[in-house]
Amino acid sequence: MEPDKTSRIAYLVAGYIRGILTDAEKDELDDWITQSDANMELFAELTDENNMEVALEERGSYNSEAAIARLKEKIILEKPTARRRTIRLMYAVAAAVSILLVLFFAYRYNHAGEPAKMIAAAQDVQPGTDKAVLTIAGGKQIALDSSVKGNVFTQDGLQVSGSGAMLQYSGKAATKEWHTLTTPRGGQYKLQLPDGTLVWLNAESSITFPSLFDAGERRIKVTGEVYLEVAKDASKKFTVIAGRTATEVFGTHFNINAYDEGSVIYVTLEEGSVKVKDTTNNSNILLKPGTQAIWKNEAFTIHEEVNMEEMLAWKNGWFYFKEAPIEDIMQQASRWYNVDVRYEGKINYHFNADIERNVSVSKLLELLQATGRVHFNIQDKTIIVKP
Repeated sequence: MEPDKTSRIAYLVAGYIRGILTDAEKDELDDWITQSDANMELFAELTDENNMEVALEERGSYNSEAAIARLKEKIILEKPTARRRTIRLMYAVAAAVSILLVLFFAYRYNHAGEPAKMIAAAQDVQPGTDKAVLTIAGGKQIALDSSVKGNVFTQDGLQVSGSGAMLQYSGKAATKEWHTLTTPRGGQYKLQLPDGTLVWLNAESSITFPSLFDAGERRIKVTGEVYLEVAKDASKKFTVIAGRTATEVFGTHFNINAYDEGSVIYVTLEEGSVKVKDTTNNSNILLKPGTQAIWKNEAFTIHEEVNMEEMLAWKNGWFYFKEAPIEDIMQQASRWYNVDVRYEGKINYHFNADIERNVSVSKLLELLQATGRVHFNIQDKTIIVKP
């Protein structure tokens, strides 16, 4: 079988195991399976749970313990369907299995050849890390990363300390000052505000907040993408300003994506309730858990039944793409890996993929390239995307 065809079938089998194939892709896989008895036997072998665990063990240096645990925990057997050719056993598993399967399939099917073409190791780019910059009164900046642990500074009853991946505010400041925590491209960080609210910052994001919350209201401003678990305090409303929107809560869990704050802002509610307002015309929208407010063209719409796993994947350490155009995927990759992207041709295809964010960029690109619908090169921290 030709290398491109091998990669394509490997992608389809991996997608089948993870339950993310479109109807057209399921039919494409069915056509391949029924071409010969050999194909049927190989498909049965590749989708056998025991064989997948062996593959994981053999390549344990690549797969993290979290990926293996996710595989074991999320295996779901689906009842046989009435389709005429294939009884589907659908596994929702870690994206690591997809890459393993691509490599395993290519090796088994082409005994004399090499697996599908991989991204050159010399040009590979490592993932982002825990790092940020704290700017305090007077413009003083403090660099933060995984090595910063213990006291960062104290001031008039306020104590600020680091724990490697998180900055914590405790005590009570005597005076109110405005501080800003900023993550660069290729960085992420976590923050505990003076009231106990927890904030996760994605790459290229920021939060501006007071060292002391006044009586009656807690107000902060964010850019980029942040996830918040707001500490309950019925006496103090919590307001998050992002572009022209203000999200009001008393205690809840939600995500704000405001990278393009001048054009589109997404507020996704996981738990509790929030009101999202347009600060210029006072129009507003109420959200319930599992829904999303989209501010676009100076108006709000509600997206019902949001895929929360997809929306919160970044916060949980994953890339998760469902029917995503390559431009959306590369935008996330650009921020997380701190790389530029150049397109040489149009990719008219939507991709399904999920993979841990702690892998090098080549692993993500190889997973996408296995579809046979896109190809990549890396040159001087620039990803070149071509059909």
